[in-house]
Amino acid sequence: MQETIEPVRAATAPLPPEPSRRRWCGGGRRLWQVALGGVLLLALLAELAWWGLSATATNYPGWHFNQGQNATWLAHTWAGDAHTSSDYDALAALLAREQITYVYAHVGPLNGDGTIPPARYPYAGTFAQALHARLPGLRILAWIGQIYAPGAPPGSDAIDLARSQTRANIAATAAIFTGKLGFDGVHYDIEPIPNNDAHFLDLLDATRTSIGPGKILSLSTPNWVPVARVTDVLQSLRDQPNVWWTTYYYQAVSRHVDQIVAMMYNTGMPTPPLYETIVQQETAHILRSVALAAPHTQVIIGIPTYTDAPSRAFHATAENMRTGLHGVIAGLNEDDGLSAFAGLAIYPEWLTTNDDWALYRREWLGQ
Repeated sequence: MQETIEPVRAATAPLPPEPSRRRWCGGGRRLWQVALGGVLLLALLAELAWWGLSATATNYPGWHFNQGQNATWLAHTWAGDAHTSSDYDALAALLAREQITYVYAHVGPLNGDGTIPPARYPYAGTFAQALHARLPGLRILAWIGQIYAPGAPPGSDAIDLARSQTRANIAATAAIFTGKLGFDGVHYDIEPIPNNDAHFLDLLDATRTSIGPGKILSLSTPNWVPVARVTDVLQSLRDQPNVWWTTYYYQAVSRHVDQIVAMMYNTGMPTPPLYETIVQQETAHILRSVALAAPHTQVIIGIPTYTDAPSRAFHATAENMRTGLHGVIAGLNEDDGLSAFAGLAIYPEWLTTNDDWALYRREWLGQ
């Protein structure tokens, strides 16, 4: 993952650029695109409003919904570098204080063939053992990702999930972490997965077989849209591949995994009220969709704490801990599909400030 702040890596194992949730945004800004974007944004909001999620059914505070099953993403340094006992103590204390049950520890990125050289994660097993000893209830998942580029040539950094051998290699890589290294599961962050992509479902099935029963299969998922035609609107706004999923595909994916972590950021919303509205509606619809299709699959909602991204789909003044919390809480107060909800995921731990955590504790933990 090419993070906003580059994680420390093992000096003996230089890494290629990591995949980024903000990497596919490009293109210069043209006046006509800005004007068209405004019109399309209004069309999108009208489409979402038509789906009838503007009012909440209840008015509970955030801590009413908190179940102590929250999550966060950890930087590559924990798998790539040596750490002291006090380092592990400090991390464990933070996770316990913030009621974090799931951590997605970066161990990649994948090579184009679907493998990860062991030199990239020399301390992954040590990390898992140290954290499990300090927090027996913690669930540690190997965060595995790369850019998905259909037709990518062999030898490139990007992966092509149409290749059965690549899918088999990724699944086998996942099994290394859940088997030999003591991780509780895997968390895929492979992007961008197009809406209705069948090869991704094949990868999930292969991974389930590879990691075996009792291990968690989790994945980051993109924003939700009510109908497929809205993706054309978003495509015009964002100059990037189709990375928004419909209810149909959300439900299809949810039947293949244990946990979905919906990434509620990079929405393109320029103001806090617009972003909160989008998060509210996406939260309610995703929960409802998954609860109906896969009652045993958890949904965790991811909100951002980073402030710098090379993307016109992200506005730090609109998308942040405060607005993310407000949007999620409003969506949970729709009071539908709550059986699927597990908690919040904070992206990422290493950029979350003390002020962010204080706000989270006040509004989500009720402290």
